Amino acid sequence: MAEKRKKTTEKAKVRVRKPETSVELSTSMWKYLVPVLAITFVLFLPALQNGFTNWDDVLYVTSNPLLKSLDADGLKAIFTTPVVSNYHPLTILSLAINYQFAELSPMSYHLTSVLLHVINTGLVFWFIWLLSSGNRWVSAIVALLFGIHPMHVESVAWISERKDLLYTLFYVAAMIAYVKYVKIRQTKYLIFATALGAVSLLCKPAAIVLPLSLLAIDYYLKREWNWSWVVEKIPMFILSGIIAYATLAIQVKKAVASVELYGVLDRICFAGYGVIWYLVKLVVPYPLSALHPFPTELNAYYYLATAATIAGVAFLLLKVRNRNYLFGFSFYLINLILVLQLISIGNAVVAERYTYVPYIGIFFMLAMEVTGGLKNNLSKYKWIIIGIAGVWIAALAYLTWTRIPVWNNSQVLWENVLEQYPESPRAWTNKGLDLYDKQVWPEVISHLSKALESDPNYADALEWRSRAYFENKEKEKALADAEKLIKLFPQKEAALFVLARAQDANGQSESAITLYNQLISRYPDKAEYINNRGVIYFNKQKKYAEAKADFEQAIRINPTSGSYYLNLSRCYYMLNEISSAQKFAVKALEFGTEIDPSFRQLIGIQ
Repeated sequence: MAEKRKKTTEKAKVRVRKPETSVELSTSMWKYLVPVLAITFVLFLPALQNGFTNWDDVLYVTSNPLLKSLDADGLKAIFTTPVVSNYHPLTILSLAINYQFAELSPMSYHLTSVLLHVINTGLVFWFIWLLSSGNRWVSAIVALLFGIHPMHVESVAWISERKDLLYTLFYVAAMIAYVKYVKIRQTKYLIFATALGAVSLLCKPAAIVLPLSLLAIDYYLKREWNWSWVVEKIPMFILSGIIAYATLAIQVKKAVASVELYGVLDRICFAGYGVIWYLVKLVVPYPLSALHPFPTELNAYYYLATAATIAGVAFLLLKVRNRNYLFGFSFYLINLILVLQLISIGNAVVAERYTYVPYIGIFFMLAMEVTGGLKNNLSKYKWIIIGIAGVWIAALAYLTWTRIPVWNNSQVLWENVLEQYPESPRAWTNKGLDLYDKQVWPEVISHLSKALESDPNYADALEWRSRAYFENKEKEKALADAEKLIKLFPQKEAALFVLARAQDANGQSESAITLYNQLISRYPDKAEYINNRGVIYFNKQKKYAEAKADFEQAIRINPTSGSYYLNLSRCYYMLNEISSAQKFAVKALEFGTEIDPSFRQLIGIQ
């Protein structure tokens, strides 16, 4: 009997699980990972019902000529052309691939984004599993929080944020390769990490901080300090420097304008406020908004948050020795530093999408401390803590589920912003612009007027209200807005354009031509300006030879505009060249431009 008990005891000892040290995912991991991936995928399914919005989706997708072709010339253009003041060619390439398969069907783009988010969630699981030496529960908790957190909805449900998803994929993959390098000392993994980091940089410049994240990993994994830590990352630092320089060169004008608007103290306070705001929203992600505008003036919250940030960082550096805390907060701050408004990034003081990578550090710290505490000093509160955590995670999932439909269309999106910021000129302007193509001019003008009530000098609202007045046949009001805009921004392209149109509509054709001459000299490849000057020559001044030259030049630049062919046809008719008039009228019809029956009869076409 004693011998039997001994065998049982020995068998029990064999079943004791030791921490896994393999750098590969074991089979047993999948029973933790698959449920996390399934929950994330199901939770984001409502995104497939969303459409495009007018916030950058127009520039990135619906009106982006770079998506149209993947031949040699198209690929060259993708890799040499900045988009929205950023260089991220692989992001544009991924959108172009979507376009080749589905053109402008939004579901294709949203499905790709959701799948990328699910892949990223799996990569986060793998990264944390490696970092925590095979801690299944920590890996599952961090991946689940990453997958379902409401602050990540913006990165997934907003088509233009494809860059967040793509750069994160290669960024986390680079960290996985690097942890493998540190643990098993095979140089090939360092090469993989460097290559993956380079790919991440081509998806979004935010990846320039990857070498710093890897240094934080060195610290957490207790590598013995020596200068090789830095030397082995020199290629990454060089690549990051190149992309950083290129990005600043592209954004230099915007950055200079921003520096003039906000001083050094303002920027320090923005940064301090951001650090605390993102931490608060990690715990209580409500209410949310697609836009969080810069404040008109700093209030007490900014100063208190800045003081709290400085005190917190000092305490961490001087007093805290817990590696989970130090690594978690270091990773958080490293990946947040670029978007804390110390330098110009975007048009918002904070943005939910900026948390996509930084939160990994805080999630890791929380998961390590809570799971460790449940095994030790917090064990007697185990079920209370698990219950609170369960309710919190369920609340996060609910908030994510209800947040995704906000990105369904532009009207819903900007109405949601206005609930939080009812005086935002950007929100009112974009709400009005969404109706512009529908030509409901009274509503468009009303929304743009509300934007100007909040900020009488808001350039976009002035420009587009002038355009709307022009389309609504309110010529004097269109001219008044255009004249105000040109006084405020005398070198702005849009200001020159709307003033030229308004002057033409108000009988000031010579002044309008002078402005078009300025525009054409600056932007010789803008067919619209050349065509519009030709229209003035044709309609107002009866200079048919000059008009003909302009219409022909406009067609050379944009050979697919039916209206340009029709203008040229009318010009040839006035020059009594009927066969040419017929030829270009037929071309106009081929490109979908309707022709008045009376003009068809004049030139003798059906």
